[in-house]
Amino acid sequence: MTMLSRLFLCLILLILSQGLSLQGLAKPLPPENCTDRPFDEGRLWKVSRDNVPPSYIFGTMHSKDPRILHIPGVVMQVFIASTTAIFETSLKDDEIAQNQRLLLLSPGKSLQKLVGDKRFEQLTRLVEPYGMAPTTLDRLKIWAAATIISQPPPEGTNDTHSLTLLDKELEKSALQSGKRVIALESYKEQLDIFDTMPKAVQLEFLDQAIAEHSELNEELEKMTSYYLSGNTGWIACDLEETLEGASAALNDIMTNDLIYTRNHHMVERMLPELARGNVFVGIGALHLPGEEGVLSLLKEKGYSIERKY
Repeated sequence: MTMLSRLFLCLILLILSQGLSLQGLAKPLPPENCTDRPFDEGRLWKVSRDNVPPSYIFGTMHSKDPRILHIPGVVMQVFIASTTAIFETSLKDDEIAQNQRLLLLSPGKSLQKLVGDKRFEQLTRLVEPYGMAPTTLDRLKIWAAATIISQPPPEGTNDTHSLTLLDKELEKSALQSGKRVIALESYKEQLDIFDTMPKAVQLEFLDQAIAEHSELNEELEKMTSYYLSGNTGWIACDLEETLEGASAALNDIMTNDLIYTRNHHMVERMLPELARGNVFVGIGALHLPGEEGVLSLLKEKGYSIERKY
């Protein structure tokens, strides 16, 4: 896999959810001022309505942490019993190759010229552990560079694929067992959220990523603990807390565009399959809780929602 292919895959994984570390964690404490919200505890939910076989929605983290890659037995049971499997995207190499260009500036443009010498020097140092040369960095769009340094670097040249092992293995298993496999979104839809950012907002995103890079492992450990404890609402609270100092424009993109609008689209696209029943849905855990979370939106559509794990 080429450098750009690996970077593209890393970028997709970050959009789907946070990357996670391998460190041991103490019992998690909730974020300050975190208020309760609908469906804010639980990772597996039964979705049902009259005269239709039930379906299940599983909140995922796309991670190489073995504790997260270990799928609970109750989750595997409903996955095996399902006839249709739905994921946010389908991670296929041909699609990755086709969309690599979305990361790159137009010919003749330079990231260094767009962000200035000081930022570019900082980025050059930060991307060294990712195995990226300055010439490759200089070809990236501002938002692509910012997103890449917002996650830990791969541990080796062939490590990137393991970041999505859970999702890839579930998809592979679904295909091998003859299930229908459906993707709720395309890569282009996801990346367009960033690609349409005004330059000023992209620079703010980049500056925040540079400033917080040294605290990345600590933050990712916290997200891991929230997920493993089933407190998906805490993940949402932490995001809101992180964005408190951001501009209204960046806040809107990171919450409304990246989460809430996508939640509505996902629900509309999964409804025809849920109407048939016996579906397993695996989507990022951050999409589950809240008034505009996927579970609340399905409840508004007349579905009964019951926590199973």
